[in-house]
Formats: sequence, structure tokens, C-alpha cells
Amino acid sequence: MIKTNQPKPGCKTLLSIALTLSCIGSQAFADDDRITLIEMGDLHGTLVPHAAILKNPDGTEREVASAGGLARLKTVVNEIRADNPEAVLLSTGDLTHGSAEAMFTVGDAMMIPMNAFGIDVYTPGNWDFGYGGAVFRNRFTSFGPKPTIPGNIRTMSSYIGCDDVPVIEGLTDTASGYTCNEITATAPYVTPDGMGVIKANFPTVAANLYNAAPLPAPLHGKPVLPAFKMLERNGTSIAVIGLTASIVPQQADTFNIGLRFTQGVEELPGLIEQVKDLGAELIVVQSELGLSQNIKIAQSFRDIDVMYSAHTHEVTLGALLVSRNKITRTTPGESLNWRERLQLAAGAAIVVETNRDMYVGRLDLEMKYGRVADFDWEAIPVDESVAEDPAMAQLVAAMEEDFVAGTDGEIRRHTFMPGGFVNPSIKGLQLVDDLDTVVGYTDTLLLRHHVLEDTLNNFLADAIRSVTDGVADVRNVPGWENGVDISMANGFRFGNAVLPGSAITLRDLYTWFPIAPAVNIADFSGQSIQNSLNTILGAVFDRNVFMQRGGWYLGLANMEQKIDLKNRPFSSSGSRVVETKIGGQPLDLGKRYVFASCYGHGNPLDDVCRTGGGANHKFFQLADADDYNSEITLAEPVNKEGVIIGATVKQVAPNNFLHPVHALRRYLDSLTDNTVTDAQFGTGQGRVVTVDSKNPGNLPQSESEQIGQPDNTPDPTFVQPPFGAGPDFFSGHIGHSH
Repeated sequence: MIKTNQPKPGCKTLLSIALTLSCIGSQAFADDDRITLIEMGDLHGTLVPHAAILKNPDGTEREVASAGGLARLKTVVNEIRADNPEAVLLSTGDLTHGSAEAMFTVGDAMMIPMNAFGIDVYTPGNWDFGYGGAVFRNRFTSFGPKPTIPGNIRTMSSYIGCDDVPVIEGLTDTASGYTCNEITATAPYVTPDGMGVIKANFPTVAANLYNAAPLPAPLHGKPVLPAFKMLERNGTSIAVIGLTASIVPQQADTFNIGLRFTQGVEELPGLIEQVKDLGAELIVVQSELGLSQNIKIAQSFRDIDVMYSAHTHEVTLGALLVSRNKITRTTPGESLNWRERLQLAAGAAIVVETNRDMYVGRLDLEMKYGRVADFDWEAIPVDESVAEDPAMAQLVAAMEEDFVAGTDGEIRRHTFMPGGFVNPSIKGLQLVDDLDTVVGYTDTLLLRHHVLEDTLNNFLADAIRSVTDGVADVRNVPGWENGVDISMANGFRFGNAVLPGSAITLRDLYTWFPIAPAVNIADFSGQSIQNSLNTILGAVFDRNVFMQRGGWYLGLANMEQKIDLKNRPFSSSGSRVVETKIGGQPLDLGKRYVFASCYGHGNPLDDVCRTGGGANHKFFQLADADDYNSEITLAEPVNKEGVIIGATVKQVAPNNFLHPVHALRRYLDSLTDNTVTDAQFGTGQGRVVTVDSKNPGNLPQSESEQIGQPDNTPDPTFVQPPFGAGPDFFSGHIGHSH
């Protein structure tokens, strides 16, 4: 058993990694001086345990067959609260998205158990807006309009209601204080009984979210959520300020109807003064902007004591101490040294982040004279050594009941209908199989684990290209006689791991695509493809951290690239891309290529997988929505113009649209022994290679040169360099480095 912190003198031997923190803090600081923050973020709709790759204190990694799950999280939270009953439970980012259970119930399956955690303050993430503004407002807002739940969403929101919550002693019974509410909008908005969404019973804050058109003009510019929450613990006044993700307008257009987002940096000065006037002695900012931007904000506002970061799915094994001109990674499991204590005393902020349900963060703060004098931090790994809380396990099982086969071998049919879909009997994505159905195997790790090329994304991109290229209709379109040239897979960060030698389940596939895009196709100029790929690289590696979008690079099928992250983009080159090949041939900027991937419902009809400018846009559809293996044909968009007018969203994809999970299942069926192999999809093939374009021959760079690590990060165990990549002067600094 690996412990991520050594016990303080006087601590007793503990039975699990998770319980080490019950000792740390209670022995380190006097109870009267101690504030404990519990942090769990980016849970992504994950109810049950799953395989994972966890980090050891020294940054090395270990495979874990069963990690996470809400019942284990509850055990860790309970143990910390047992040690400090006044601990504050914070949660940030992407709660209601990331699994089949969440998607097919628009988050309700996740909300019922999360309402039993006793969260003190929550700040939403970008994917919490993924079911549209009506669902978001009905679920999270404490004031303002509660629009009617659209007809297509009611199908999903009606699957689970408050009547489905089992009465569990100490968790959901009357004595526990558990509450469940389904908001049914009031006139002029009306949502039928039983079709509302489960409302959060915990406070939700975000300072950078505002009302916008098509809401009535008097509401424009008004806040959607409170900016902060004031708490008191051990006689200390605590302000928790929330910043939600600012990238929502860059996602599917249906996500942000009636909403306006800012970066939050303009609001913070006034808010900090406001909470100080209210007596705040400890100022915590919990932010879904991502680690890069959160470090920059912590550098810029000296009054921030703690920055709880989410969105980037990194884990700070050692907390970061962040000052204007210095960022220090503290050593996991060790006390602060004298230099770090001086930095903290001079006003440095403590920046921490945890990764999904695989870690729970515990931050013990020693308060002296209204200031943070010392702290202990641990990212507690939620692995097999943590027992499941029996009551929470029972509640999770109730939510899973409709998604796994019972004694009769049947599951409940679930339908997901994107924007514009209204009739569940004939339209939408159908789930008719047990989520634990084995659909394939792998001899290699499948996990979005690298910021550039990744084995999982290679497999996903190849699957979509193979399945779409096999559709006979494609070659009947003028100009498409040679079939599908390329496919790409989105650079999502989320998704469960499947370990080498393991079975792949339908549940795993839906964690890789827990949204409902339609597989589509269009043709693009080489110039459009090249520009799009360079834009995405910029969003990942921009030296101006506020220009970073989040997410990693794409998976590429039938494509190879050489890119330069060390030196580019120069104004003369305009691109981090040095060379792109399609089908082994250099990309022709003037040629048109047939590109198949996925489409976010409501996006412009020239869009395929974050690439705009396409023509001849078409969709793939199944002959039988219940049968992923039924015949696939091409279909025209149902609507091509005026797809979004005000709050009205028209249907675009066909009734039985092909979903990426359908394509993955078909592709797995076609592989030898239904097995994903490293030989076929591994990164050793070099689909994406980083080079030094300043040297003759564009020679490959070393791993440390690729993204500037370790010189360009306070912690070399991070997956993505927080400060971007390329010369430091791209960030506006000359003669200065981080």
C-alpha cells in the first residue's frame, strides 16, 4: 500500500490511504486554528467504480483495476468530516455529464446521489450546460426565470424522479435532512409534473455568468447565479467565489442560449473588496477556467488565499504556492520548508486541483490572526483500499437499476433526443443494451492520457473512418468516389480507462462519447483542414493562457503530422503545423478532402469535428435505431437554415442518426478477436511528431523539448504545460520566463 503522506508524530496506524488525512491536520494544527476544505471536482457523471491510472507521490503511475465511484468518495468525505466536523465540502466542474447514466437522464441519475453528499458550495463546469439553458436554470439557479423543459428533454428528465429515491437510513431519510425537488416551471413557463429535472439542494455560485437574449431585455446583463457564498468555520469567516467555464460559447450553440460568459477577471477586484467588507478572513476562489488560467489569476490577485482549480483534469500531488513572480510546487507528504513558509507569509496563494472521482483533496489550513499561517494538502487516491459507503452504494445501485439487466435479463429502454427532436417513439439515440455488455477487448491501455497523440484517440478516429468509408452511398456523391479521406476524434479529456488485457464494455464506450453527436460527413479544402488543426493546437498550447480553450489535440485517421511547438508560430510561418500528410501524400491546400466525424446538434452546417468550411454536409443513419449493426445510409440534414432562432432549436440530424458509439461497436466487431492492439493503434507509429523546424531536415524533438517541460511547468507530472508552448515572448514577456 502506497501512502501519499507520512503520519505526523502520534498518529495511529491507518487501514487505508484515504484515512491518512484523518491524522494529518488533526495532529498538525490545533483544532481552534484549523480550517479543513474537502475538494472533489470534474466528477463527470461517474456513479460506479472503474479502472484508472493513479499517480504515486513521486509522479510515477500505477494501474488500478477499480477506483472511484460515488460510494468510495462518500467514505473519504465521511472520514474527513469525522476528523473535523466543520470541514467545508467544495465541488467544481462537470457534475452532470460524462456517463451513459447521466446523458440518458440529463443528469438526474447523478443529482440524486450528489444531493446526499452535503456539498457546501458548487461551481458548474462547461458540460453542466450541455443539456441547454432550461435544464441548467431549473437545476442550479436560486432566482430568475425557470423556462419550461423542452419537449425533447422531457423524455429523458422523466426517467428518474424524486419518487425513485429509496429511503435509506442516515442518507435519504427524514432524519438525514435529505431533500429532493423537481422544478416544474410556473406560468408563463409550464413543465408537466414528473418531467422536471432534479434540482441541486446545495448552493451554486458563479460570478461570470449573465443573462442574455433571447430573454427579455430587462434581464440582460443580470447575474444567473450568486457570485459567492459566505461561510463560517471555527470562528473564521470564509468567502467562496465561483468562476464557471468561459468556453461554453465555443461549444455547441445549443449549450448557451440565453447566457453570456466572461473570464471573471474583471469581476474579481470588486468581489474581493465586497467579501472583505463582509468580514472575509479566508478567500477561496473555486474555478472551472482550468489550471493555466487559475494560476495566472492567483498570481494577479494577492488577496486570494486558496485557488481550487478544475476543468483540466490535472492532479496537484504537491500544492502550488503561487506569487506574482514565483510558482513553487510543494513536496507531497512533507512539511513546508522555510522558503515556502516565507512565500506563504508574503501572500502566496495555494493552488490545488484533483482529477475526477479518482482523488479527493483535503486542505488543512492553520489560521493565525485572520491569515493562513501554514497548511497541509493531500490529493487522496480513491483506490481499492477505500471501502464503499454502504448507504451510498445502495443509492447508486438504485440509479443503476434501469441500466443493467435484472434477473429477467431486460433493461429499460432509454432515448436521447437532441435539440429539435420531439417524438421518442421514432426519433433519437436508443439505449437498449446492458451497459456492462462486453463489446471488445484490448491488449493496450485505452485512456486519453497524452496531450498530443494518444492510442485511444487513434482507435476512435480509425473506427469512425472505417465504418463511414464502408457506406456504399458515400461513393455515389460526386467528388467522393474515393471514399472517406480522413476522420478525427475530439480531444476530450474525460473517459474511463480500460487496462491492457481487459474487456471493453458498452459503459466504457459511452464514457468516451457521453454526448449525443451525429456522425456526419462533408468535403473540405486542404486549407480549411490545415487552418483548423493549427487553431486547435493554438487552443491547447497558446502562451497567452486566456486564449487556451481546454481539451487536448485530436485523434487523426489516415493522417500524419509534423508540428513545432518549441519555436512556432512565427508571424512569417503562421502555423505550428510544419507538414501534414493525408494517405501518405502531402496535404494539398487547394484540393478537397472528404472528412467524416461527428457533429454537435445546433452547430453550423459547415462543421465536422471542430473544422468549419465544409460543403455537401450529410449525415449517416441506421435502418433500425435499436440495432447498431443495421444498414447505414446517407441522409440530408432535416433542416438547413434557421436552425436556432431565439430559444427554438430545429432538428438537423435524421431520426435514426448514427452515433459514435454505434460506429465503435461495429468497428470492434470487425477487428481480429474484437481486440484493440498496440500494434495497430499505438502511438509508436508517430501520427503526430514534434520537430525542430529551425534545423535542416525538421528533426524530431526530444520529449522534454516537445512542450517545454520541465522548464515550462512547476510540476513535470502535469499532462499539459500550464503556460503553453513556444518562446516565452509569445506571452508578451521579453527576457522573462516562468
